Amino acid sequence: MSRRRVLLLSAGSLLLLLVVLGLLVGWRAMQVNDSLQQAVRDAEALQTALESGEQEDIDGALSALQASAGESADLTDGPLWSLATWVPYAGDDASGVRTAARVVSDLADDGIGPLAGTATELDRLLPKDGRVDTDAIRDLQQPVAIAAESLIQASEDLQAEDSSRYIDRFRVKYRELTSLVTDAAQAMDSAQVTVGLLPEGLGAEERRNYLLVFQNNAEIRSTGGLPGAMSIITTEDGRISLGRQDSANRFGERATPVLPLSKDEKAVFSEKLGTYMLDANFTPDWPRAAALIRARWEEVHPERLDGVLTVDTVTVSYLLGVTGPVQVGDYTLTADNAVDTLLNQVYIDFPAPVDQDAFFQLVAKTVFEKIASGEVGKPRELLRALVRAGDEGRVAVHLSDEAEQERIAARRVAGSTRDANGVAQALNILLQDATGSKMSYYLDYRTRAAVTSCTAEVARVRVTTTLVSEPPADPASLPRYITGGANTGTKPGDQLVQVRLLTPSEGRIRGFTIRGKKYGPRSLYLEDRQVSTAYLLLEPEQPADVVWVVDVPRDGEIPVRVTPGIEPRDYSTILRGC
Repeated sequence: MSRRRVLLLSAGSLLLLLVVLGLLVGWRAMQVNDSLQQAVRDAEALQTALESGEQEDIDGALSALQASAGESADLTDGPLWSLATWVPYAGDDASGVRTAARVVSDLADDGIGPLAGTATELDRLLPKDGRVDTDAIRDLQQPVAIAAESLIQASEDLQAEDSSRYIDRFRVKYRELTSLVTDAAQAMDSAQVTVGLLPEGLGAEERRNYLLVFQNNAEIRSTGGLPGAMSIITTEDGRISLGRQDSANRFGERATPVLPLSKDEKAVFSEKLGTYMLDANFTPDWPRAAALIRARWEEVHPERLDGVLTVDTVTVSYLLGVTGPVQVGDYTLTADNAVDTLLNQVYIDFPAPVDQDAFFQLVAKTVFEKIASGEVGKPRELLRALVRAGDEGRVAVHLSDEAEQERIAARRVAGSTRDANGVAQALNILLQDATGSKMSYYLDYRTRAAVTSCTAEVARVRVTTTLVSEPPADPASLPRYITGGANTGTKPGDQLVQVRLLTPSEGRIRGFTIRGKKYGPRSLYLEDRQVSTAYLLLEPEQPADVVWVVDVPRDGEIPVRVTPGIEPRDYSTILRGC
């Protein structure tokens, strides 16, 4: 046989082998695709079963998911699929599919499995006759910890893959899965901390007193709204009761700050941050605001606080979506009308501040008693409402015990502007009413942040906040308590609003415009954060833009934390670097 013929036969055999292998890989890819699609359907069925709360349905849906996800992992765990990962152009995708299949299978077995087995036990978390079963919470600690560990590992595995080289359609799906798992990992991590702290927080070991502060979004402040109605919540052996009620505006103004203020705090926020409880949340940092509020409360009322908690009016509307309507005097409050009633109508119906305070305290008492009685439908609905509010920055918790506070410090619910190393990772956009009014009810605003250029060291970011005042056609018909302006000389319908930007640590402001006009930002700092403030007089239906150009670290994700307003949405975003 000639050498040429031998070469031809060898080449032909190799080509045939490649064709056969290609067909086998293609066939296997079809099988993997079918099993992954089935896993998606099974996951959706499990979600529906979890919503229903029927353990038999949950067990069946979980078993189906484990089977389909396990089949996907088995199909991608062998020499044939390993060979596919070496195929030019398609190898990266094959590797990504294998990772995705393995992660979903591991989650179905080790992460979701133990948690799904306790899903129907969530009803035990509801207060019953004003008491929560702390043993039921302890029973959840292990499965929640297992799920949290599994999700964190899954998130790390998915993020370890370089998805930039995947084909477009798979890249999108892979990144969606990564985002979904990462979000779930963060949520479960928070859940793990919560169930770990709750028994002690509910007084399982000793009596606890917490101050609950309601923020009024109609007069906007950095963390959401003016501190208003305040109530002591006492917990002991799982029993929850409502104690002393008061209003922040009754504490008056001290001659000196209740706690020492730094030079930077005085320059940026003024001494009112520490002298006036109503202004304690000029700062966006809830631990600092809570410390000031706590010090002032304990100065007036002889009771030690174990923490200071806050919710805003929009959170109350979310809770009413779970409890159903509540009757407060002549008002039937629902999820749909709570914001309008509490942030606007009450000031029309009750001109005197003392009557407003009494009404707000009655609202707090009524909603609290409804939840404490256990009349909240399903626990998962209550948890979902609280998680949503927490994700939107409407709920914040500060605990007096340093060890307990350390466990929540890195979570959004802590409301901290710095991480454990004292570094500020976020861009903060803070809004503050300067009219002395309740006109923020008519304030609409949006913040957009986008990377415009990159260097080896920094990303240049353009941050735009657009505001507009939308009062009724005849704002002069509104009570003066709503329109305000007595100390600022603004006419009814106008709003004077401060819009403040705080850079991340070591970030720098490079440009600043208001309504297109350039300004040089004052060189104010909060430690290592540069601060710039715009003062806007908003006339009805006349939008105004504030634009900053900021240099920030070029890599990673930067939270853009924006003061939450009256709309039921997340005003904050995530900025992705270069």
